[in-house]
Amino acid sequence: MENVSCEEAFDCVFIIYEVSQKTFVAYITTPFVERHMIRGLEMIFSPVIVNGLSESTVEKIASEPAAAKRHRLLLKDRIEKLKDGQKIFRGVM
Repeated sequence: MENVSCEEAFDCVFIIYEVSQKTFVAYITTPFVERHMIRGLEMIFSPVIVNGLSESTVEKIASEPAAAKRHRLLLKDRIEKLKDGQKIFRGVM
């Protein structure tokens, strides 16, 4: 009987330890990581820095990928063809 109680107590203490360990790690690492991720971010999005970028650099940052541009043009063309077909179909009906 005493063996079972000791094992149950050990299991409970071990579970509490695991939860406390995860909580401790989360409370320590999260602010540390956030601080280092945010540090220097104000200089990246500074209007002065952005204004000093060359036109080609701004275009590279802001433009969509070439594959997305081609896909968009393909879909626009397909939409136009479908609209033309719809007009023809409605004209026949």
